[in-house]
Amino acid sequence: MTWQIARSDSFRWNGRSRFRQAQPEPARMTNVRQSLDGQSFDVVIVGAGAVGCTTARELAARGYRTLLLDRADIGSGTSSRSSRMLYSGLGYLAVRYPLWQMALHPVDMMRRLIYARDVMRCRAELVETMPQHLTRHRFFYPFRRGDRYPPWLVDIGFRMMEMLGGWRVPLHYRRSSRAEASSGLVDRLGPVTGIGSFDEYMYAWPERTCVDTALDAERRGATIRTYTAVVGVEREASGCTLRLEDRSPDRAGPATVSAKMIVNAAGPWIDRIAGDAGAPRVRGIKGVNVMVRLPESFHGQGLEAFSSKGEPFYVFPWRDLHFVGPTETVVTDDPDDVSVLPEEVDYVLSEANRLFPDLHLSRNDVAHCWCGVRPTSTIDGKTTALPVRVVERDGSPGLIAVTGSTIMLHRHAGRLAARAVEKRLGKRGAGPSGSIPLGPPDVTDILRDEHVVRLGDLVRRRLPNGLDPDLGRDGIEDLSHTAAAALGWSETRRAAEVAEFLADTAKIYPGAKTLP
Repeated sequence: MTWQIARSDSFRWNGRSRFRQAQPEPARMTNVRQSLDGQSFDVVIVGAGAVGCTTARELAARGYRTLLLDRADIGSGTSSRSSRMLYSGLGYLAVRYPLWQMALHPVDMMRRLIYARDVMRCRAELVETMPQHLTRHRFFYPFRRGDRYPPWLVDIGFRMMEMLGGWRVPLHYRRSSRAEASSGLVDRLGPVTGIGSFDEYMYAWPERTCVDTALDAERRGATIRTYTAVVGVEREASGCTLRLEDRSPDRAGPATVSAKMIVNAAGPWIDRIAGDAGAPRVRGIKGVNVMVRLPESFHGQGLEAFSSKGEPFYVFPWRDLHFVGPTETVVTDDPDDVSVLPEEVDYVLSEANRLFPDLHLSRNDVAHCWCGVRPTSTIDGKTTALPVRVVERDGSPGLIAVTGSTIMLHRHAGRLAARAVEKRLGKRGAGPSGSIPLGPPDVTDILRDEHVVRLGDLVRRRLPNGLDPDLGRDGIEDLSHTAAAALGWSETRRAAEVAEFLADTAKIYPGAKTLP
C-alpha cells in the first residue's frame, strides 16, 4: 500500500509524491514516553500549536533547556483549523471608521502598518525557508460598483504591502479589465468594473508545518511531550513547579517538573490554563470555512473580496475543491465547545452566491465545513489589540503568554517570546536559521520517531490522508493495523482508535446535511 500525498500543484515531500509503507518491527517501533517526573527546565512551553512549536525551536537553538507540552497532539488545535493562508495582509489596512477619518486616527493607522509589515516579512521568510510547505496560486480581487474602497486606494494598498515586505516576495499585482483577466473564475463573477490579480500562498498542510517545526526543536535539544496536561502551577522563589497529568489512552499518572519560566502559548485557551488565571488576555474570533466543489475551470484559482458586512471574504483553492469563508464572530465559550452552526454555513454560501450569482450554491454542494477560534489580543477583554503581544501576568514574574498571533505570524511570535526569555534569563546563543527539514517518507519512521499516540495523529498530522476529500476515512482500517503493529496496540485499542477517529472527524468536519 502507498499513501498518495499530492498532485503537481499540491504538497510534495522531498520531490516525491508517495509515502512508503514497510513492515513494522514492533519492538523497535514502540514509542515509549519517558517519565518527566522530577526533571527541571529553563522554560516550559504550554501549547504545541504553531506558536508553541516555533518558540520551542527558538529557545532550544539559543541553548535553553526547553520542554514543549500539549494536552493533545502537535498542531491539533487552532493551527489545524485555520484558513491555511499565507496572507498578503491587505485586509489589515481596512478600517472600520469612514475613510475620511483615517487622518484622525494616526496611532491606529501606525499600528496597522506595523502589523502589516510583520505579516509581509513573515510571508517572505516562510516562502524563502519553507517552500515545500506552501503552494502558490493566482488570486483575483473584484472591483464592483459601490465598493467601499476605490480601485486607486486598493492599488496603493497592494503596492504598500510589497514595500513593507521589502519586495522580497513580490505580489505581482496588476489591475486590468475583466476581458484582460479572463479565467474560469473571473468569467463567472457577477458585475465588476475591473479585476485585480496577484500571487498568494497557502499552507499546503498547516499541521505538518507544526510537526516539522517541533521536530526541528527536538533536534536542537527540546523535549516534547504530547497528551500531557498542566493541572496546576505553584510559584516559588526561583521559578515554579508544574503538576502534569498524562492524557494518553491506556496510560495515566501524574508528574511534577520545575521551570524558571513558563510560556503560555495555548492560543484561544490561554486564559483557561491551570495556574494562569486572571484578567482575560485573548478575545476569541470564530471563523467558519465551508468546502465546496466549484466548476473545474476554477481549479487552482482564488479570490479575495469583502463581504456584505465589510469583512474580508475569500475563495481558497484546495486540490480539486475550494473552501469559502470565513465568518468573523466574537465568542466567549470554551473553544472546545465551539462548533459550526447551520446559519453560519448559510451565510458563507450566500456571500459566495453574491460573488458568483449563477452558481446557486446550496448545502447540497458542501463537502464539509470546519471552524476555529483565533486568539486576538485584548487589553480590556472587550476590544481587540491588533499586535502580537507577549504579556507577563501581574504578580507572576516569569509566566508569560503569547497572544494575537495567527499561524502566518508564528515565527514572529516565537522570536518575541524568546526575547522575553532572554530578558529574564540572559542571552545564551543565537536563534535558529535556515530551512526546517521535512520529515521522513516512511510510515514506519513516522510511527517510531514523530510522537504518534493516537490514530488521528498519524492520519491528520503526519500523513496527508486527513486532507483528502474523504477526510482520511478511506483506508483507515489498513492504517490502524499498521499503527497497531508498530505501537503495540491490542485489537481492542485498535478498534477504539478507529471509532474515536471517525467520531472526531464527524465532529470537527461536519457535512452541511449533518449539522444540528
